[in-house]
Amino acid sequence: MSILRKASAGILCTAMTLSFASCSLGGADTSYGAIIDGYKVPAGVFISMQMNAHTDARNFKDASAEEAVTTTASADAATTEATTTTPFSDKVIEGKSVRDWINDEATIQMQKFVAVENKFDELGLAFTDNEPEKVNLYIESLWEYYGTMYEEMGVSQNSLNLVTLNSEKKELIFNHIYGADGEKAVPEADVKKYLTENNFRINYIEIELKDSEGNLLKSEGKEEMNAKAEGYIERAKNGEDFNAILKEYNDSLNTSTASTEDTAAETAVEEAPDNTMVVTKEGTYPDANIITKLFDGSVAAGDYFIVESTNSEKLYVVQCLDLFADENYYADNESYVRHQLKDEEFEAEIESWITGQTVERNEAAYKRYKYEKFE
Repeated sequence: MSILRKASAGILCTAMTLSFASCSLGGADTSYGAIIDGYKVPAGVFISMQMNAHTDARNFKDASAEEAVTTTASADAATTEATTTTPFSDKVIEGKSVRDWINDEATIQMQKFVAVENKFDELGLAFTDNEPEKVNLYIESLWEYYGTMYEEMGVSQNSLNLVTLNSEKKELIFNHIYGADGEKAVPEADVKKYLTENNFRINYIEIELKDSEGNLLKSEGKEEMNAKAEGYIERAKNGEDFNAILKEYNDSLNTSTASTEDTAAETAVEEAPDNTMVVTKEGTYPDANIITKLFDGSVAAGDYFIVESTNSEKLYVVQCLDLFADENYYADNESYVRHQLKDEEFEAEIESWITGQTVERNEAAYKRYKYEKFE
């Protein structure tokens, strides 16, 4: 479930957690942040967008500013220190003060919030899996732990529900456009291509390259282990079950390193050893050298290879498997891949929806609700 970066916000009137009644500032109505295309955006939604913008402002990296700092550093270390320790409140982001940048970003996010609400209705979409009930239960659970913190920020449980449901609507719109039956459906071939380019299913045997005292094996010992590994591959190619070979190795290791009592216990645990897993191109487990070999284009499903670990303490016998051997793998990952392939395009689509919106900012709310409360 998408929960707006895990921290949504609500109506600022902390004494009225479930109410949209007005809070006043010198008589001004500050119960809403803006009116966008006739939709009065509750103050709590506005605050939630400020919270997100504040996080973005904290993490904002200005490439040109960093380049200037680097240049200054080579000439004057003292100046660099002064430059890199500028107080957050004095930062300038994209030519704007922190306050203006945060409020402008919050405004854009409110526009997107309204655009999603309107597009959901325009497309005639409806929740299909009890999403409102699930969101409500989730927020109630969240509130037990973080309710006090949210209220101190001006958060209401009601607004938290609104923002979260908006995220669910956004997901349903995405699926309507890019899902299997959508007008811009992502072909199965594209999903599988992405998965195979970034993931690999393997099984492996991890052979120790250390003696019983923990010392690294010398050349002769390593050659012996390599011969053992090559023998395992030959047996597997001749049809022997890879996991049976894995068990054989584990049992031999346990026998040589454990007492009789310990061996019996470990053997029970290792009745059906299986190191099958899906690894990613960006990962390092079980070892970075395995990952490098898998994605250098030299191996495919059905192949075997031997590789030494990066620290030279292990030797891996790797069996390359069909990524889709698990019949649920495609279904379990399809949604994730569609987002990887289409999120940027979808965000651009949402940007187009906010073009031409009528936006009336409630300046009293903008003056009242300041980013300092998030510090």
